[in-house]
Amino acid sequence: MRVPARFVSGLLVWSTSGTVWAVWRVAPTTYEWLGTRAKLDLHARTRACLLALPGESLLLSLCERIDPVDVVQAMVTGVDLDATPEWAEAATVTLDGLAEVDLWRRAHFICACLPATGSTAARAVWGSARAAVTGSFGLAAGPPAAAEIAGRRRQAEAVGSALGGSLGSSLRAASADEIAWVYARASRRGIDDLALPSPGRPGGDRDHLGPAALVGLGEAVFAEGGEKSDVRPGRSRRYLKVSTEAGVAYQSFLAVAEMPHRFSFPAGGGAEWLKQADKAVFPVDWACRVRPVPNADAQVKARRKARALIGQIEEYDGEPTGAPSALAEAIEGVEDQRAALAANPTDPELETTMVMCVWAENLHDLEERAEALRASYEGTEFQLPRPTGGQLGLYGMMLPGAPMPPVARDYTQHLLPRDLAAGMPFAGADVGDPRGMLLGVSIDGGTDRPVLFDPAYGPSINTSGSMGVVGDLGAGKSHATKCLTWATVARGGQVIALDRTPMGEWAAFASVCPGRPKVVRLAAGSDVSLDPLAVFDGEDRARVAIGLLSLLTGAGALDLEGAELSRAVRAVCARPGGRLVDVIDELEARGDTDTSAETVARKLRALSAEGLAQIVFGDAPPLRLGDADFIVFHTPELSLPDREVLIHEHLAKRLLPDQVLSQALLYLVTACARKVAFADRSRFSAVLIDEAWALTASLEGAQLIFETVKDGRKHNAAMWLVSQHPDDLGEERIRDLLRNRLVFRQARASARRSLEFLGIDVTEGVVAFLEGAETGQCLFRDVRGRTGLVQILDAPTAELAAAFNTTPDSPKAPTPAPPPAEAAA
Repeated sequence: MRVPARFVSGLLVWSTSGTVWAVWRVAPTTYEWLGTRAKLDLHARTRACLLALPGESLLLSLCERIDPVDVVQAMVTGVDLDATPEWAEAATVTLDGLAEVDLWRRAHFICACLPATGSTAARAVWGSARAAVTGSFGLAAGPPAAAEIAGRRRQAEAVGSALGGSLGSSLRAASADEIAWVYARASRRGIDDLALPSPGRPGGDRDHLGPAALVGLGEAVFAEGGEKSDVRPGRSRRYLKVSTEAGVAYQSFLAVAEMPHRFSFPAGGGAEWLKQADKAVFPVDWACRVRPVPNADAQVKARRKARALIGQIEEYDGEPTGAPSALAEAIEGVEDQRAALAANPTDPELETTMVMCVWAENLHDLEERAEALRASYEGTEFQLPRPTGGQLGLYGMMLPGAPMPPVARDYTQHLLPRDLAAGMPFAGADVGDPRGMLLGVSIDGGTDRPVLFDPAYGPSINTSGSMGVVGDLGAGKSHATKCLTWATVARGGQVIALDRTPMGEWAAFASVCPGRPKVVRLAAGSDVSLDPLAVFDGEDRARVAIGLLSLLTGAGALDLEGAELSRAVRAVCARPGGRLVDVIDELEARGDTDTSAETVARKLRALSAEGLAQIVFGDAPPLRLGDADFIVFHTPELSLPDREVLIHEHLAKRLLPDQVLSQALLYLVTACARKVAFADRSRFSAVLIDEAWALTASLEGAQLIFETVKDGRKHNAAMWLVSQHPDDLGEERIRDLLRNRLVFRQARASARRSLEFLGIDVTEGVVAFLEGAETGQCLFRDVRGRTGLVQILDAPTAELAAAFNTTPDSPKAPTPAPPPAEAAA
């Protein structure tokens, strides 16, 4: 079968039958977890797009095999592999692991036959006939005239503008190489799955394709129903045997013969049937050939059909059981269609033929796939037969520019634009970033799709890269966070983590982290000082010191005690070499004449005698971190109060001294982490706060987190907040700025709040799903607001996977000695 195109110029296709088509790519909308309002909005935009189609059109959705090399290339894009050998090794391991995995994604196209006036139609037919004649003599046909190409481009631009008015930026003109891929891939399904060219890649920038380039795209031998030598498991002539130089494969085409008379949208009674093809565990291509019928003509046809159906009722007058229910349903469906046509006089009726294609390397697998696809639709009242003797015709129907084959007209469905839009032709399951680490695979569809995550992608597109991770104990959030941390550092970034666990979970992780890790242990007797007046500079000295001392004393910014505290801090800041302990002396001097200053001084003097207080009031050398890549502030002796205590004022006033000091030190450590993360804008830095509730429960801590999240984009930095409950991540203004969100298994009580955090409609079914999610599965909302169900992958190596494991009594790899605790420089 020849390719039905004789010339391609950009998005334009001159067909061998004398028509001219235009082709556009459509970026699919990630659909599965959209809320009802968003689904209805997508339905309205899809309906408007269908109304803008100029005439005979083809909606095409093809599965593209993803080359593992492309995945690994996306992993290393923008990374200096010479400076990051660990990431180069991880990329190699990933490439080896993907070698035996089939990865797929969908490519959606809109192909429209451009209307022709008398002169343009004549030129197109003349050009097609001339090409056929010259081709029969072995001569190359010339391209269309420049004036004709320019005129057709203007025509296509007008149609594209109308389509783009509803689809927006998700629509773009297809390139000549993308169109060539559509033709070439058709005969190579299951044989040699070609990579879809993209602009900027070798072989992806051609603008014109003439007969010489097109003639070889469809070179194959087609045997409908196979050959006599084939061992057939049945269903003769219900498949194509396709032979090319690369090998032999089998294809089978199923046509939609019956549909429900009525269905509801969204997610009801047979709607979203085109999206359902994505649920198959094998790739499925589909095509919708659409021909609009004017509203007036459609009303006449619908009225005739209604009369014919009503007339059939009389045939059952003698039947004791009366007319069958199917007849009543058919009448009800036609009346609904008549009412819709009358209510929307501008809406045409769409004569639609829908075809789905499966393929395999052998007949046995082909039969199993075809039967599985047919059975998956049977429960929703769809009938998908495999036409006998029409397989080659349906093969051609899925190619832009091919004439409508007679067999396709036998399976015509009469739909309104709202009905075809309810099939969700532009729904997808894409989630993640265009580059970065291989976080996991999307499991919203039946086939595997890689999910990449680049922590620095948010700042690179001028939005927040901060992240919120929530999940029940043992759901997999710690493993995922460690994978993210390791990958960030291995790619040349920096992570600063707060580790409050007595076992030193993150301190131990530093021993397997790439780059230059440093552990700063903060406890009674530490030989390093976090005195904010010595560690910070500029306005941050006073700001952080006032925040720290306010937490220690409970003084409010507008209280008299708070005012005296602020005045004393700024007085000490004005002195060369001033230290935090000098603030107490300053307050005591002021206390001779001011009772508020005396009260604050007495509180601080009492707290300064505690062991932990020496970290800020002692005379140890101040902290200097240098150029570390992974920094852990290990604070095993912090005695933090429960969140419920902190949010109740009368309970907060009864905190023990250790609890007050612990809360203040956590604030100070976070401020130090923020300073380090913001120091160098040339590389990405993340501040990791595990058990984030301990910081967000206080006013000062919440404000510090908010400022860090808000300013992170400008400094090429982000904050990662991790906890069990989404409310632990802080108030709404903080959660709104967390563009990346990962939600693992949740208890029923917190599942609803987690779904609200993701922006997903809260239903009983979704709550039950999240409550029973498997370990390592999470709902991931990426920086662009798309949500998908992702299975987090294991660490790149078995040694790292064992090191990341926090399950007690599970096999672990030998843990190297942790790096020495950081001392003063």
